[in-house]
Parts: sequence; structure tokens; C-alpha cells
Amino acid sequence: MKTEVTKLTFIADTHHFSRTLSADGRAYDLRSGSDQKCLNETGGIIDAAFSKIKKSDTDAVMIIGDLTNDGEKASHEEFREKLYDLQKYKPVYVITATHDWCCDENPRKYSGNAVYHDVSTVRHEELRDFYYDFGSKQAASEYITHLGTCSYTVDIGEKVRLLALNDDQNGKGRAGFKEDHFKWIEGQIKKAKDDGKIVIGMEHHLLVAHVHPLVTGGSTCVGDREYVASRLADAGLRYMFVGHSHIQRIDTFTSDKGNTITEINVGSLCGYPAPSVNVEIGENGRTIKTDFVVIFDFDGKRYNARVYLRNKIYALVDRVLDGAEISKYEFCDRLTALQLNGEQFAALYPLARLFAKYIKNETALGLYKKLKILGLADSIRYSDVLDFKDKPVMEFVHEILLSFFDGGIVRHGEETSYYGLVMGVCDALVKLRACSLTLEIRQLVHNILLGSNPDINDCNLETVSPFRE
Repeated sequence: MKTEVTKLTFIADTHHFSRTLSADGRAYDLRSGSDQKCLNETGGIIDAAFSKIKKSDTDAVMIIGDLTNDGEKASHEEFREKLYDLQKYKPVYVITATHDWCCDENPRKYSGNAVYHDVSTVRHEELRDFYYDFGSKQAASEYITHLGTCSYTVDIGEKVRLLALNDDQNGKGRAGFKEDHFKWIEGQIKKAKDDGKIVIGMEHHLLVAHVHPLVTGGSTCVGDREYVASRLADAGLRYMFVGHSHIQRIDTFTSDKGNTITEINVGSLCGYPAPSVNVEIGENGRTIKTDFVVIFDFDGKRYNARVYLRNKIYALVDRVLDGAEISKYEFCDRLTALQLNGEQFAALYPLARLFAKYIKNETALGLYKKLKILGLADSIRYSDVLDFKDKPVMEFVHEILLSFFDGGIVRHGEETSYYGLVMGVCDALVKLRACSLTLEIRQLVHNILLGSNPDINDCNLETVSPFRE
């Protein structure tokens, strides 16, 4: 007898941006060049992903919040049309998140050198009805939050029940759930267990500070994240799919009672590596394989998505270094576009200009020699340096950035000379005490080099710890 397998596709952070909100000019260039994800190109990337999904054998498509760039009505209307088209081929279920109602109350459009804020948005209390056909309409049970947004459950096939959670507010100014919402969630998990269903959860914010709390702690996670994770795990939820951080990662959390919840962090569809995470649920386990957008169309041209989006990652660093070589004004403006206070860095401009000119042309061997002169090279094996002696330092920086976002498509184990060289340089920075966070940065880099474990790009999730009352 054929074993039933349920196939699911998870997408996160589409951040669709309507091109009616942008025009050529410096303001848009600064905004676009300072982000890992795209703006104008989102329509083409989403279309490419949806086109592939239409032809797949997946049973349903789940989209894990931040559907639009910043809640702009035009972006929502365009994105919903794409969902209606996809829905002709596959069931589609969405949750919304803070970018879908512009929680900073500062929507933007760009023209020339100016940024304008007179942009119509969709309010949080309107989102449930706006996306009614993609979750609420099919829901077996639904919970309306104090914001007017919704959580719901829906059955996919005979074995799987989706627990779609809106975690925008816990009533204390952080992401999460109020007590009544929690009780509904716990009741739905129990009901699914009683009904013999496998429960798969999705929410936008993280329960686990993936890679390192230095970059995914704070507001990237729900408030009181260990309490929330423990409560969900102890209720019996085994798997949670999340977005928000724009990175690819799998980690687990175990409560004090010994119950484990596995969290799968799905990267942004409209930024490198443009992932769709495919899950197969059957008697032989839960298999995960990640698919990627390969080609997309934009402005009448066809682009290699990996190359195009990879270059946007590089630009996060390269544009600041280039700006330092151009002028103080450009250096400060590009830092401000990265949501830093450029004016605060103005005094460092002379040093930044020298550093930019140096680091852009330095090789691994050259850096080693300079660290040796400073007495900081004791932690670096010369044999590791020789393996990469002519490799530019900026290539290492670029590759580490890529691995941060993609979860380690290319991995560097502790036995490799690549790992030894990079961590040796990190140890030199620790010795130098370049900043108060050097130890945390060292651990962050270590985690990036080793990659996600299990591998989100291709793995079979092991059976989690048994449930304990």
C-alpha cells in the first residue's frame, strides 16, 4: 500500500514593492543599495518563484509574513493579485506581519533626491479581511487578535494541520501572544493531537536566536522568547517555521521539561538566496529540501538570480567602502541608508578612508604579514595562510556574508585551512581588543562557517525528544 506523503512549500518575507512608489534617483538608489533584499525587482522574483511552484507537486504554499515592503496599499493590491493567480494551481495560506501594516507609521516612496511619506497603507485591522481568501476562509478555527489580525488552523491533506500564528503583539510592546491567544493556541495543539494530526506551526518572529544573539536577538525574536518557546514545546508543538531574519537556519530549543521544538528559519524570497523550503511529511520522517529562484525577469531583461542577489549582499559592505573613497558626504549618507547614524561616524572618516583603500586591495598573505608585525599573528597557522596567500581579504568577507544568509551552502569545517585562517584572524582581533564584542563576533563567525545543523538546504529531521507532560 502506498504511504501518504504531504508536501508543503514555505516562503517568507516576499516584501513586495510596487514600482508606482519609486522613480530613478539618488533617494531610491541609497535605499535599494543598502538592503539585502530587493525593491523594484520583487515582482519579477515573486513571479519566477510562483511559476515554478505552479508546476510542482506541492500540496500547499505557506507564506510567513511581511508580504509587502512596508504595508503600502499599492504593494498589497499587486501582491494579492499574484496570490489569486497562484491559488488557481495550489492552495495558498498566509500570515501577515508588522511590515504589512507599516508599524513604524512611516511609509515611503522615492523620487529624485526626495523621500515622500504620503503613501496609502493597509491598516492592521484591515488585513484579515484583505487576505480572507488565503487562510481565514478555509480555517477550521480562528483567533482574532487585539490588533484585528488573525491566527487560524487549517487541514492540509488527511494528516497535517497548519497552525498559522500572527505574533505581532504580546500586549507589552513586543512580538508574541497575549494570554487568551496562548490559551487558544494550546487548545488547538491539543485538539490536533486528539484528532491524530501532525501539527506544523508558522509565525513570523523567531523563538530561537539563530546563528548568534548578537545578530538575531532582541526584536528579531518574540518577547520572552524562552518562555514562549517552552510553552509551545510543552503544549506539544514540535515544528515551527519562521521568517523575519532573512536567513536560512534550523535550530532546536528544549524546555526545562525536556520537550524540544525545532525551528526552521526561512530566508527572504526577494533577497539572496531567494529560497523556497519544501517539506515532505510521511511515515519515514520530515524531509526538507530548499529550492531557489534561478532566473527572473526585470525591465525586459533576464537575470541570473544567484549572481544578481549575491552582488546585493556584497554591496552591503562594498558601497560603504566605496563611499569612504569618494567623500565624507557619501560615506555618511551610505551609513545612514544602512539605518546607522552617518553623522556620528563623520569624525572617523579620515581613518575609514585609509582603511577602505587598504582592505580593498589586501590579500590574506599581506594581512598576515601586517598582523605579524603588530605581534598579533600567533594564532594563525602559516600553512593555512599559504593555502590562500593570494586570495583578497574582501573575498573572505563576501563569502562569510553569503554563508550567514544561506545557512552554509558552502561549509568550512574546523579541520579546514579556511576555518583555521579565518578564526585565527578573529583571535587576533580578540587579542587586539578592537571592540568590546570581539568574543561574540568570534563565536558568530564560527557558527557561520559551520553552517546550519541540521542543514536547511537538504536534510531529514531526526525524531525530536518524546513529549513529557
